[in-house]
Amino acid sequence: MANMIIAGILNSDFEAVQSERTFKRIAIVNQSADSLFVNMVTDIVWKETGYCDVMGIALPPGAKQKLLLPCPAAYNVYFKTRNSEKEEKIEIRTDSKLRAIKLRQGMTDLKLEK
Repeated sequence: MANMIIAGILNSDFEAVQSERTFKRIAIVNQSADSLFVNMVTDIVWKETGYCDVMGIALPPGAKQKLLLPCPAAYNVYFKTRNSEKEEKIEIRTDSKLRAIKLRQGMTDLKLEK
């Protein structure tokens, strides 16, 4: 609205541009007893020079972080604790019914029976 007023005062053209991109709110929840460090990587381009990656999220134990992510998109979610040397990875899609990503240390470890 303010842009239209300024355009009128400056006698310039104003045209509202509608984007076809939609977004979805997703929460990341730390269910582990230690802080988690999370990076989310996607191939969706934001503008012409960068991706819609979400990097450097630090979640204390029990904390929740809300994010607004493009939809549809596929994200590789990498997370680890401060003391862990191994980074864990899960894949999510924002066009699923998923509203919360619950992360905990060791959730991607496969336990093979002998």
